[in-house]
Amino acid sequence: MNMTDTDYDLDTTEGMNNAVVWTRNMFSLIKDGGTWMVPRSMTMVRINHTDKVATLIVGFAPDPSLRRVIEAMGWTVVER
Repeated sequence: MNMTDTDYDLDTTEGMNNAVVWTRNMFSLIKDGGTWMVPRSMTMVRINHTDKVATLIVGFAPDPSLRRVIEAMGWTVVER
């Protein structure tokens, strides 16, 4: 199945759910304390699985959708 931009529209229930599932899968690939670099914004996301905290080290193009999706997962977001 090919996904389109509308499949990840965070203003729809289905889009937000798709984004949450995708991000959970991404987080599951990262070790506790590891970092995910988000290419579109050059933001680093440090993952703390134990406390469910994602620390965003914001890059050149802040992306508020990162916070929205991570918080929808039930995680706390800290920005640096």
